[in-house]
Amino acid sequence: MINREFQAVILAAGRGSRLPEVASQTPKCLLPVGPYPLLWYPLNLLQKHSIQDAIVVVLDSQKNEIVKALEKTGIMNKMKLDITAIPADEDFGTADSLRFIHEKIKTDFLVISCDVVTNVSLFPVINKFREHNAAMATLLFPGKFDTGVTVPGPKSKEKPERDLIGIHTDSRRLLFLASTSDFEEVMSVNGHLLRKYGKFTIFSRLVDSHIYILKKWVIDLLKEKDNMSTLKGEFLPYLIKKQMTKHVGSPDNQKGSVLNAKLSDEVFEFCKVPAHEKQIIEASFFNDSRIKEPYNNDVIRCYAIESPKDTVGVRVNTTASYFAINSKINSIWSKLFTGENIPSLISPSATVNSTQIKEIAVFDSAKLSEKTSLTGSVFGAHCEIKPKNIITNSIIMGHATIEEGCKIENCIIGYKAVVGRKCVLKNCLIGPNYQVEEESDIEKVYLTNADGFMEIE
Repeated sequence: MINREFQAVILAAGRGSRLPEVASQTPKCLLPVGPYPLLWYPLNLLQKHSIQDAIVVVLDSQKNEIVKALEKTGIMNKMKLDITAIPADEDFGTADSLRFIHEKIKTDFLVISCDVVTNVSLFPVINKFREHNAAMATLLFPGKFDTGVTVPGPKSKEKPERDLIGIHTDSRRLLFLASTSDFEEVMSVNGHLLRKYGKFTIFSRLVDSHIYILKKWVIDLLKEKDNMSTLKGEFLPYLIKKQMTKHVGSPDNQKGSVLNAKLSDEVFEFCKVPAHEKQIIEASFFNDSRIKEPYNNDVIRCYAIESPKDTVGVRVNTTASYFAINSKINSIWSKLFTGENIPSLISPSATVNSTQIKEIAVFDSAKLSEKTSLTGSVFGAHCEIKPKNIITNSIIMGHATIEEGCKIENCIIGYKAVVGRKCVLKNCLIGPNYQVEEESDIEKVYLTNADGFMEIE
């Protein structure tokens, strides 16, 4: 049965600014993950949940390339996709992208980032949204997906970005959402939250999945708040905070000034509560809070559901997470297709002449020669691996070439890069279009044409 309750929006116009080593020459949403482009995974997730229509927001400069890539996967034969382009010369954030397609949104809608790879069921978060007539419901992944993976290149000096997520334990109300980078050493919590909800837990190890289910009126409000550019960084924290807003007519607000009442009531111009719904809530014995009124008298309600710990859930938005998902793709592949026909990890259009292969994934039109030993690696579209090579736990990006006699271990070889004959590379990042001189023997370096120098740990 086709699910027409929600429209689906996939945000795929990101420039991959947190993956500069691998995404500078390739649209982020088309980076190879196993045998498919990254964008294929959220589309497949929607299809599994009977959501057959989706708006895919892309940059206009990348639209043709993205359409061609999706056509090759066959997903466009199964889903009706509205590929909507935004101007590449504009600095659009995620909220700007949604604002751009405002007129296309006619119902409650689901927003998902193009970089989500997961096998989690969306039904628990959908049901939470329905059950409480929520403004928003979101899914949270357990962290540490990249545990046990050694990322190629020099050791990073940057600390991984983490979210601070506050959840009321009993009701699963989402009360707080911020990034650790928003604070220095001390985090302050509004005392009104504690007075109103009694207690809640702040998590620092959970990962915001960037899967959100939202009411139709939310995008109407977003269109009005045109000073907010990002969805997760600006608009959603604003919406979450507005849960505590009292509208005119509530007992708490009648004692305030007229000016304060008007300011508080701004959001309710968009959040209209039908009279019959008010009567249902007033007559209900349901209570998800510590005081007597259902929902604490909150008209705006946001919720968060944690995915089960045994499910796969990762945001592929950094070089570390990109390398991790490809390193583990063989071990999680069957989990991504539970109850379905499991597609091959080797594209039928690839040429694989090697007889010494183990746990590899191969993209369209890759050429893997005979007399090669290939283990635990991913090979991008049109890459060429010549004879007498040993490649272990590495990613060879699209159109890259590995000349004869190389030994490559735990590396990322960039788009259109060339590795010369008899090279030995270990824990290296080779940037797009870079040519590694033959017989090079190097470890833990990042070689790139971007700035003309070699970075060594």
